[in-house]
Amino acid sequence: MNAATVTARIVSVLLALVLLVGGLLVAVEIVLAQLGRQPWLIPWPAWASWLGSQTWESTGVRLILVGLVVVGLALLVLALRPGKPRRLALPVTDRNLHLSIARRALQQTLADTAARASGVASASAKARRRTVTINATTANPDTTDVQQAALTAVTERLDQLGLAGRLRPRVRIEVSS
Repeated sequence: MNAATVTARIVSVLLALVLLVGGLLVAVEIVLAQLGRQPWLIPWPAWASWLGSQTWESTGVRLILVGLVVVGLALLVLALRPGKPRRLALPVTDRNLHLSIARRALQQTLADTAARASGVASASAKARRRTVTINATTANPDTTDVQQAALTAVTERLDQLGLAGRLRPRVRIEVSS
């Protein structure tokens, strides 16, 4: 599960809890009002008199409405933003045959490919929507040659898979101690 999915789930749960608690609180206040009792937590008589004195031209009303529109648009953008596909389509060799590779499998094969490059001690890969970032370690203090070797190996592997045009490789080299 990626960070965007976790964030969306957390925001969804928090929003659901706020709406649940708010709905229960309003229901309790309605029951208390019907029984002729004083408000429990929400000072609704004061709010009702304030709202009765407001017009659409009031600054407070306009600010509240603008705030609600901004929050609604932000939630809409978060909901409609496409996530990373779990599988990446590979080039079609036969019109009846559709192949794909799982994102995790792609990350693993690219990490293995980079780890086999000259001078690389270990490597990991993270595939995003348009880029693949390879984080590699080396004992060689001259990281330029190691970075070029790893980049070449990863680019060749992407060419073999047919994903070279869609994913741009980036290689970061760290010198191990």
